[in-house]
Amino acid sequence: MRVLIACEYSGTVREAFNKAGHDAWSCDILSTEIPGNHYQGDVLEILNLNWDLMIAHPPCTFLTYAGMNNWYDDGRAMNRIKAAELFMKLWEAPIEKICVENPRGIMSKIFREPDQEIHPYFFGEREMKRTCLWLKNLPKLEYAKSETLFEKQTATDKPEPSFIAIRKKTGRMKKRYFTDTMVDGRYKTSKEKSKSFNSIAVAMATQWGNTF
Repeated sequence: MRVLIACEYSGTVREAFNKAGHDAWSCDILSTEIPGNHYQGDVLEILNLNWDLMIAHPPCTFLTYAGMNNWYDDGRAMNRIKAAELFMKLWEAPIEKICVENPRGIMSKIFREPDQEIHPYFFGEREMKRTCLWLKNLPKLEYAKSETLFEKQTATDKPEPSFIAIRKKTGRMKKRYFTDTMVDGRYKTSKEKSKSFNSIAVAMATQWGNTF
């Protein structure tokens, strides 16, 4: 299969598909972190290059409900419109099989509900990060429950938060989970939190790579 991983600079999903024997390319305005097949530029310029499958990770900064504390900041509404337009251009690309992923946010209201919601811990990671998948001509990802992950919890149970933080603007408490907490004694950057998990990338390559 010819596979396009849109809006991916890390190369994680791209390399999972290449290792599975496919011709996979990533595309982002940033250079790739893992040397390989990568187009640095506007993904809209290469949507017509006869791809069989596209997995798209459009920027979620202005779409996710996680940013609702700043929902009405100056300029944010227009940025939200632009982000939604990119989401829809990717969804409507002339590619037979498409997955667009994003956190839960405004697209569930102005477009439609996602076909599937997953977390990294569904696939054996010790991380929690709700990820919505909008699927076109693709099956839902399958995953196995684990009776030992997070002690007595199974893969569909919600893990306990790592710690509780206080929001500076509102004073409200926020439960901090694995993915948005700390690394090397500091908060993860948005760039670090946006990286795909290898276990999910492998599941995509293994399951969706056999749908051609």
